[in-house]
Amino acid sequence: MGGGFWRLIDHYIVLCLFLALFVLLLLGVGDVRTVSLLGLILCAVGIVQAPAVAAAGAKIDGWVLGPLLFYNLLSAVASWGTFGNIADGYAGCQLIWLLLYLLLVGLSGEEQIWLRRLCAGLAGLVALIGLGQFTYAALAEGSARRLAFFLGNPNALGIFLVLGWFIWQGYRPEPEAVLSKRRKLILRLWFAVEAVLLMALALTLSLGSFLAMAVGIVLLVVGRKAQGGYAAAVYLAQLLAKATLGVGMGLLLYLAAARTDYPWLCLPLLLYAGVLVAGWWDFGRFLAVKPKVAAGLAALGSLVAAGLVLVRPSSLATFAERLQMMRNGLHYCWQNPLWGVGPYQWRGLNMQDADKFFNTWHIHNVLIHVGVELGLLAAAALLILAIRVWLKSKQPETRAEFGAFLTHCLLDTSFFYLGITAMVMLTVAQPSRASGIRLSCWVWRLLFGILAVLFVWNWRCFAK
Repeated sequence: MGGGFWRLIDHYIVLCLFLALFVLLLLGVGDVRTVSLLGLILCAVGIVQAPAVAAAGAKIDGWVLGPLLFYNLLSAVASWGTFGNIADGYAGCQLIWLLLYLLLVGLSGEEQIWLRRLCAGLAGLVALIGLGQFTYAALAEGSARRLAFFLGNPNALGIFLVLGWFIWQGYRPEPEAVLSKRRKLILRLWFAVEAVLLMALALTLSLGSFLAMAVGIVLLVVGRKAQGGYAAAVYLAQLLAKATLGVGMGLLLYLAAARTDYPWLCLPLLLYAGVLVAGWWDFGRFLAVKPKVAAGLAALGSLVAAGLVLVRPSSLATFAERLQMMRNGLHYCWQNPLWGVGPYQWRGLNMQDADKFFNTWHIHNVLIHVGVELGLLAAAALLILAIRVWLKSKQPETRAEFGAFLTHCLLDTSFFYLGITAMVMLTVAQPSRASGIRLSCWVWRLLFGILAVLFVWNWRCFAK
């Protein structure tokens, strides 16, 4: 985590991808005009970078590009059949994912590492500002609601913070015997990111995100089984101990601000949280030498989990409602299995059928929703893509992040948030130059040129 940041200026494509991710996160589920303009800028970057990418021997994984391209094609066909263009459906915005993958392929291994670090840092910054926004709302309005800062939805923000936490885990430095003052300050700031992420996550009260996090933790520990059973158990205890303290602190902040008649009580708790954040690096070192203490704190995590459920007693009813929603969606899957009922059409059908009206645009299960609106072939393309990315993910942290994302996609709508899926793609896809399809410079430019034409077309559809 030392010097070298300014070297990123020489690798501007990393900064372009990072800034594009930031814009996509701001857009939520998307805005075709903004996405089209962003896509045009990135296409220009790709065309300029094409000779260097081709010369470096970048290769495309056909089992990633193929299903992704096929999904976008089917989505465009469904949009055309429903609206007479490809801008009004999902394809107009989700086309940006294909462009991001093509740009990602051109990154070197070092550039991919920097991109992931930037994503983890962005998640930490969002969490920090979110804590401030939550406190301000509690004091200014006399109460506070679930944190939804930046993404506008607590569940979306919850999974975003979970993904950021797993990305951070992949770049947790090992303890060093001798540290310079500058190195120690950098490490303290970097370790503080984890504490802030956990506290902000608690304020979302997104139980689906916590379930996804639990799945990711299991995958993370299983991925370290080669180190031995005892080492894996100690590592699990340390993870859960930190999660217990960080999430527990966030839960106390929420209770003080939202469930008491004195929301100003969150201020002394926030001061204590600041002390905790400042000492997070020392806390981690303490747990490393005191595994029994870590195990004890990990055991207390069950109380924090129970507290989260008690604060949101409606969560069980919400889960049951989502199961009903999935059942309703499965019924429509067979009405038009090849092409689906059309983008954004399920809500209208649900409004008219005899089943309960769920008052949402997306079924809270991505595969079922895609199968309903875009057809079973599109759902199969996503499934193949997910399997391929899963098989290629070798690092425990990467597989844990992807597992958490997939779990959340089966229970919520995070896939349709452009920035969330984009962040997963940029941090999990991990293209390799050792295998795949190598393209010449003119083929790269042709691909970016075709995408640029599509973005111009989509922009003009809304400009008229």
